Amino acid sequence: MLEHHPHKYDSDDPDVLAAYQAETDGRFLEAIDYYKKALNRNPELGIVYKHCGNVYYRIGQLDEAVYYLEKSVELLPKFPTALYDLSLAYYLQAKIRLAIKTMNRVLELDDNFLMAHYWLGIMHYYIGHLTESKEHYAMVTQHSPNFTIAYFHLGVTNLRMGNYEDAITDFNVVIEKNPESPSAYALVADAYLNLEKNYEARMNYKKALELDPEDKKALKGLEMLDDFSGVRRF
Repeated sequence: MLEHHPHKYDSDDPDVLAAYQAETDGRFLEAIDYYKKALNRNPELGIVYKHCGNVYYRIGQLDEAVYYLEKSVELLPKFPTALYDLSLAYYLQAKIRLAIKTMNRVLELDDNFLMAHYWLGIMHYYIGHLTESKEHYAMVTQHSPNFTIAYFHLGVTNLRMGNYEDAITDFNVVIEKNPESPSAYALVADAYLNLEKNYEARMNYKKALELDPEDKKALKGLEMLDDFSGVRRF
């Protein structure tokens, strides 16, 4: 459990309370002004740096977001969500390796932080670390079976690694939970095609096109199967 330090974690400062209200109302620049007033009086309010950084993140001002989130982490080095927020800000700056390093610090504090595992899966995939990406996605699906998008990313990773049977399993979970996903049908068809199971591939490409007639992956897959029966060319 985190040790409680009032000056670092919370505050009854009236400007902080006003900032919370402004942020709730969507008045983000006004919220930032209130947070800064509070910080000018008490620069030890680590959680306020975090809140201010998050507002900058929400409005897309990433340099400012990183500045305030780094200050938050400096004051709250054992606060996992401060590190998590900072890692996502680095990711949006395309500082992927720094984002991974920061997100790993989250897991050092809390290995069960599933959203940290999820984003590490995305970040590792981005730089081609497929084994690490798969491990993180598998951690998420193991502990949260209804985290459907993690199964989708796990399937994409397995497909790229050539683990076609595993990819089929993953995409079928997605289809079971979301039968209206043309992408899942087209991708599971790709896996079947790589296993030379042409009938299964054809059926899934056609299902993808029923859901989205503009799905180019499905159209291309059927072209490879020389089956354009009833399918509009593009």
